Amino acid sequence: MFKRYRVLLLVTMIGFVTACTQEPPPPPFERYQAQQVIDALNAAGATVQAPVQNLVVGRNAPATFNNRIVFEIPRIAPDGGQILTFRTQADLQAWQDYIADLRNDPNTRRSVIYVFVKDNIMLQLNANLTNAEATQYQSALEAMN
Repeated sequence: MFKRYRVLLLVTMIGFVTACTQEPPPPPFERYQAQQVIDALNAAGATVQAPVQNLVVGRNAPATFNNRIVFEIPRIAPDGGQILTFRTQADLQAWQDYIADLRNDPNTRRSVIYVFVKDNIMLQLNANLTNAEATQYQSALEAMN
């Protein structure tokens, strides 16, 4: 009878050790929604006004995002920026590669001065902002929990 309990104890211990040593699954990539970004920017004083969902992009931009919100910034309205959300790292990477190509082209580099990424979010701001203004948006994005 004692041997049965030893076997049961041994099997239980092996199961416990196995469970404790397994890696937890990675967190989902899709962490934030566009509205959360808008709320965080506005709360930090980095004003987003007239946000509109617009899934149409130009200049041969990849359509790998799952949401795109364009918005105005009061001082430079109707100019402003865009918030893109992505489902996977590969989808985001396609846009980062696209931005890198624009930055390497002397005809388009000015339009992609202010591009900030946090997790599954890309925030692109109009080049008519000052560095201080753009930094306010960047800081608000980075402070999101």
